[in-house]
Amino acid sequence: MTAFAPPAGLALAVLLAGVFAVLSVPASRLGAAAAGVAVATAIAGPNLALPQAPEVFLFRIVIVLLVAGVAAHMAAGGTLTWPASLSLPASLLGLWILWSVASLAWAESVVAAARWSTYLALGITLALTVPVAFGTRRRSIGLLKLLGAAFVLVVLVSAAEILLHVRLPTSRLAGKAADATFAATSFFGNENNLATYLTLTLPYFLSLALVFRDVRLRAVGIAGGLTCLLLLLYTGSKANLVATALVLIALLANLATDVRERRRALQAVAVVVAAVALVVPAVLGSGLVKLPERAVSKFSFSILSEQVQSGQGSGAVRSNLLGDGLRLVKETGGIGVGAGNADVHIKSLANFPGVSNLHNWWLEVVVNGGLVGLGLYICFYLFLYHRQVRTTRVARDPLVRYFALAGTGALTGFLIGCLGPSSVLAFAPMWITFGLCLVTVVLAARADANGGRLP
Repeated sequence: MTAFAPPAGLALAVLLAGVFAVLSVPASRLGAAAAGVAVATAIAGPNLALPQAPEVFLFRIVIVLLVAGVAAHMAAGGTLTWPASLSLPASLLGLWILWSVASLAWAESVVAAARWSTYLALGITLALTVPVAFGTRRRSIGLLKLLGAAFVLVVLVSAAEILLHVRLPTSRLAGKAADATFAATSFFGNENNLATYLTLTLPYFLSLALVFRDVRLRAVGIAGGLTCLLLLLYTGSKANLVATALVLIALLANLATDVRERRRALQAVAVVVAAVALVVPAVLGSGLVKLPERAVSKFSFSILSEQVQSGQGSGAVRSNLLGDGLRLVKETGGIGVGAGNADVHIKSLANFPGVSNLHNWWLEVVVNGGLVGLGLYICFYLFLYHRQVRTTRVARDPLVRYFALAGTGALTGFLIGCLGPSSVLAFAPMWITFGLCLVTVVLAARADANGGRLP
């Protein structure tokens, strides 16, 4: 075939070589590798999309193929090791998907409801894939290294935006003049999404410096945390500025209230003081980091208050969206407008605020899924939070305690950080963070079964 049609012959040869290579790899290793690819491509998101079909991300192709591969493996007589500790959270997430699908029955736009439910299912699949594929000591460390490499790429892209004004095509600031904006958007399309990614990542760096005694790990933690804070200043996200404060408070409170960790609490105080000394003067227009005037004004809460009172600007839009969303919940008797239909109803309002997306994840969950959807999400969130906090108190293994402490900080900050993006339904860092918190649950169960230490 190569003699008569070289491209086709070479493509077939590569395909066959790939098939035989895959057949020689144990299913567990192959699944873990595929899960790693899914995590990496999820962070890249729409940057790896088909030009002709922007919504067909490589991640979405990979995750569907991964699920199909697992199904085929089990149909052929293979097995899947499912940690018993995931049964409750997986059940809550499964019920959330079922409720979302059921809402197609009363949704005004069935297409929007099906789309929202599909994206929800993809995100939940990613969240559950992480603990199943990386629920051992070796693989969880490998996952952290993978996420660290992804963070380096995010930093490089952000630096290119800030210093060289070079932006990816998916950035909302692409094509704008250098003097028209200051912000970084990186892989995530806009600055609020990047800021949320940074506040979710920050506790995983700071916890390295607070849990481990290895000087190298501490250096990585301090450098990564400092980088997160510096990049956050170039996003102008007020919600994630508050989220950063919550992350620092959560880490400090957790260590200060644990008798075993009083000495490390002093280290946490030093970290918090250093972070405050860096961030607060900068957002006020002074300090070591000299931010552009546009950045300082974006961090101003007084301007936000004026916008709400005057009925103009982004503050007024968010305030109107909050009122409209809560009114829709009340009008539907708490059942919600149906998955993905919040935007549809907002657009049809007589006083359309100009933006259809609710810009508030908590509000998006309750308006689309009603009180049932919100209740399932809150139960899942509280389960994760309780397990993170509890594990920090009882874990004897440093790696388990690290995951738990970092997860506590990430979930605490995300309470407010999720208000930054226009929507986090398809925001991969949120689902990966949920997956990391589930890794804590799995690792803690393995450690308990092994006398307190991970095998």
